[in-house]
Amino acid sequence: MLMQTLDSSVAAAQISDRRAAAAAVRAARRAASSPVADAPGERVVVRPSRPQDGIVLDRLAALDGARRPAGELLLAEVDGEVLAAVPVEGGRAIADPFRPTADLVEQLHARARVRRGRQPRLRRVLRPSLRPRIAA
Repeated sequence: MLMQTLDSSVAAAQISDRRAAAAAVRAARRAASSPVADAPGERVVVRPSRPQDGIVLDRLAALDGARRPAGELLLAEVDGEVLAAVPVEGGRAIADPFRPTADLVEQLHARARVRRGRQPRLRRVLRPSLRPRIAA
């Protein structure tokens, strides 16, 4: 009888731990889904750069203390304001250092990989057969 009580207590503790871990994962996913969480309702747009974005990109590069990347760029706009830019062909991003842009830059890099045709591939894990092979 004592063993059953101990087993059920251990099982209840494991279930509680797993529920807490699942709640933490859900909270992290919710936080990651809103890249800039300053205010609810901010609109994030990822788009390619246009020729008229030159002044905005020069300002962003000056804020970041870097040179403006050459070539085609992907931009992240939050409520109409460009906060980050990434070269499609790869390279260093430029971003507003006074705003939380790490998630935006990560998102832009992922989109740039997709655009240049190098999506990250999922790796299959091959398991050895559980049955021993029977020699013929």
